[in-house]
Amino acid sequence: MSEQSKRILNAIEESGLSYGELSKVTDIPKSALQRYATGETEKVPLDRIEKIALATGKTAEHLLGWEKEKKIADSMSALLHSEDLVLIIEKCKLMSADSLKRYIRYADFILEEQKENGK
Repeated sequence: MSEQSKRILNAIEESGLSYGELSKVTDIPKSALQRYATGETEKVPLDRIEKIALATGKTAEHLLGWEKEKKIADSMSALLHSEDLVLIIEKCKLMSADSLKRYIRYADFILEEQKENGK
């Protein structure tokens, strides 16, 4: 098993997402995710690495072995259960591009507010 496969498997396990849930979140077939995590498929397309990283709270650079482990949002992973993450992403998929941009701006606003309040 390659280092990349180990990192993908570890990211999936740490996220608490099942392969089925991760498949829903990323639009990557469950069987492909399993092949990536077991090392059966060595060459994982970069766009899929990025989707897996985002869904599991890692960075693409970490999954590729380009940096040490780094969580994107430790507070988010502590607050959200895997079902919540799936629900959020499913709703985002249904939004128009403009609505999604507004949603992201609002999320940025909330994060900035938390930062100012020291949370």
